[in-house]
Amino acid sequence: MLNLEKAARLIKEDGLYTFIYNEMKEFSGKEDLSEEEILRLLKENPKFLEDYKTLNTQSEISNIQIIEQEIHEKDSEECKKLKKRINENRKKLLSLEAYGNEPDSMLYAVWIGSAVIFTIFVIHNLMVLYTYMYENNPVYVYTFYVLCLIAGFIFYKRKIKDHRKKHREFKELEKETKTLIEQGKKKGCIKKVYID
Repeated sequence: MLNLEKAARLIKEDGLYTFIYNEMKEFSGKEDLSEEEILRLLKENPKFLEDYKTLNTQSEISNIQIIEQEIHEKDSEECKKLKKRINENRKKLLSLEAYGNEPDSMLYAVWIGSAVIFTIFVIHNLMVLYTYMYENNPVYVYTFYVLCLIAGFIFYKRKIKDHRKKHREFKELEKETKTLIEQGKKKGCIKKVYID
């Protein structure tokens, strides 16, 4: 859902993408690359495109660069339906963009694990400072800690499952939108697709 011509131009001119440009130069063995050569490398080597997308995501730049299609009165009914569907998909894609990649299990494990450990730490300190639970009811205390760990694990599994579900939904919408755009171009309904 990227404007690859724009990506090639940005990689060549924008300092944000310097490391990608340098990798491309090293890969091709050239001192300088034209926008056409960068475009070819983006199409032929998925690693460069993934690096570009990842950098955009980290910089809070959207990788969904489809413009909203204006629906005119003079458009045929078929064109109106196509444009309306593309606009609906565009909104959904923007809301699901965070799920564009497969879930990073380690990231979720660290995030949820840190929350569980922090919770146990706080509760442990409160019990040590203000109660005699460790002396009077140690089984309850340690059972609670185990339950916190189990709850954290269950939450982790649910987040991964939810991410995978939304990732599949994102990929299906992306594929459908590309098909709709191609149909719109063939029928002459769509002139401009991407943000410049």
